[in-house]
Amino acid sequence: MVVDDGIDTGPRLKLYSRPADVEYWTERWTDASGVSYERERRGHLPHQLRSTWKRWVEPGSSVLEAGCGLGHFTVAAHALGYRAEGVDWSEPTIARLRTQFPSIAWQACDVRRLPFADRTFDSVYSPGVCEHFEDGPLAVLEEMRRVLRVGGIAVVSSPCFNVWLQQRTSRLASADAPADADFHEYAFAPAGMARLLEQLGFGVLQVRPYAALDTLMQYGGWRVPDGMKNAVALALDYTPIVRHWGSTCLWIARKR
Repeated sequence: MVVDDGIDTGPRLKLYSRPADVEYWTERWTDASGVSYERERRGHLPHQLRSTWKRWVEPGSSVLEAGCGLGHFTVAAHALGYRAEGVDWSEPTIARLRTQFPSIAWQACDVRRLPFADRTFDSVYSPGVCEHFEDGPLAVLEEMRRVLRVGGIAVVSSPCFNVWLQQRTSRLASADAPADADFHEYAFAPAGMARLLEQLGFGVLQVRPYAALDTLMQYGGWRVPDGMKNAVALALDYTPIVRHWGSTCLWIARKR
């Protein structure tokens, strides 16, 4: 993990591990293919997405999950009455989703080249996708904007280079990139991603870091019993100052 300076997103963390290519995701989703959709079939969304869609996205509108993975969000959005579709570049994963949820439209494609006409959707959700391209998030965000109607809502999620991490990079990050390691993902600073979205023709409505507990457990040495993690995580996400330490961030923006 090193500190990097993106020409479009500003200071960010650059993490090295296995490349997050199509083979990586196919293997990961195949290993997790037995997961339950019981709550999603009833329309359950995590609290940060539930409040976001309730506030910014009209009921019954068209929603695309661009990089859907196992499709939990798409299934839940469909159950809530949205006209939801999901795309992912792992063809075996999409094939399983088509079999399991035939009433939902699924397509295998690259999120940088979506198979939809301009201004097709009322909202597009990018769930932890744009950070995995070493040349940056620009192509993903431009394609999101293309398929959104004017006034449509983009919701972008990625790992967050939050203020807690920024204050501790000299201790947590390496000085130089490892010579023999592969790029895995970026963590973007909230202000940097917001600035890029504005430059692309979006009006940023909200910047929402969340999952502060993940930051404190991964980097701060916190230990929380499994039975208490959900309650503690929820409390921290609504605690002033601390909520800005989230390991993940949502950027909600409207296409101008």
